[in-house]
Amino acid sequence: MEKNYAAFEKKKLMYYISGLVICFILGIGYCWSVVQTPFVQTLGGEKVTAVVALCYTVCTLCSTMSPTILGGLTKRLKVNQLVPIGAALFGIGYILSGYVVNISMLFVVYGVMTGVGTGLIYPTVMGYSASLFPDRTGIASAFFTGIYGGAAMIWSPVLANMIADHGMKITFTVIGLSVLIVLMICGTVIRPVPEGYIEWKRSQAGTGTAPGDITLSQTQAVRDLNRGQMVRTGRFYAAAAAFAFGLASGMMVISQCTQIMSSSFGLTATDAAMYVSLLSCMSMLGRILWGTVTDHTDKYITLCIICALPIVSMGVLAFSHSLAVTAVCMALTALCYGGFGGTITPITADLFGSKYITENYGIMYLMFGIAGLIGPRVAVTLSSNGDYSKAFMCGAVFAVISLIAAVTVRLKVKAACSSSAAV
Repeated sequence: MEKNYAAFEKKKLMYYISGLVICFILGIGYCWSVVQTPFVQTLGGEKVTAVVALCYTVCTLCSTMSPTILGGLTKRLKVNQLVPIGAALFGIGYILSGYVVNISMLFVVYGVMTGVGTGLIYPTVMGYSASLFPDRTGIASAFFTGIYGGAAMIWSPVLANMIADHGMKITFTVIGLSVLIVLMICGTVIRPVPEGYIEWKRSQAGTGTAPGDITLSQTQAVRDLNRGQMVRTGRFYAAAAAFAFGLASGMMVISQCTQIMSSSFGLTATDAAMYVSLLSCMSMLGRILWGTVTDHTDKYITLCIICALPIVSMGVLAFSHSLAVTAVCMALTALCYGGFGGTITPITADLFGSKYITENYGIMYLMFGIAGLIGPRVAVTLSSNGDYSKAFMCGAVFAVISLIAAVTVRLKVKAACSSSAAV
């Protein structure tokens, strides 16, 4: 068996690179703002803008809910089986999106098909990254989620230029086919992590924790819990609240960046787009930075910091009338928003073990969907004539709730570790 582990070890870098490519491909989903206007123009003009915009909400919900709804399927199939299935849905859905003739078809092919495809692939490969490097789950998952979140910086100009030069049909056909082929190839390259590999790897690497760290995964205080067992623990709900409210706070800023800059400072759409790119970049850096930090410091102190900083940044935003201050605070909020994406995998693995990380991450992934429903809606509802001060104050309250939940998680982990040490 040890020979099998050694053989897998030699090829796992290739598997990891394949996972990075998969995340980059899926990152095209963050380019909705680029394709929304062409869809609106195709399907009836400005009068259908609000309805077309709901397609992205449907896509997000399908993406975040499908791992839970299709949990039976994801438990039975391996990563190299799930990726091709998700690739078929995502790629074909993207191709057909270029041929939509009505809004219903748009919702089915873009909203449902690409959403479910993403939901089958992304949580699976995120869990896979933690299983490949169980001794470095933070940095392993950080680059996956960083590439996923930052890919739009490359995809956006590519899509915009192709649509302008060649139209919707050719663009979606070419991009969709390319996406489908690359995802299928990557799905055949990667291989499942062998049974027992995680335990073997940890025995080879040692504990890997720094003095003073509080971590469950290196003690007898935690055992591998599947998703049914996980949701019956108090620490799951505390962690879920920390991520959901923290992400919702960041989502308020990220989703409304263009509107905030335009209405508050009179910027043109082109100028405001520069700040959208800035937030995308900060989100990507946050995913990589904070995820890497969790491998070298106390994971739960890191989580508390990520929850606490938006309290300050959102509070300042509520009273700021300076473009520079607003830009800095929004960038800091985006950095922390990315931090939640970069820490959710290593913290889930630490709290509930690595054996079932793929299915457990699928449950935690729901927090992105919840935040996507709460954050933008609250921002729009509480804004008035371009004034977002009330929305920012609400975001600060969300961050406070997130911090309280994060502190609760740390206290529960500390108590569990103390109990284990006493035994």
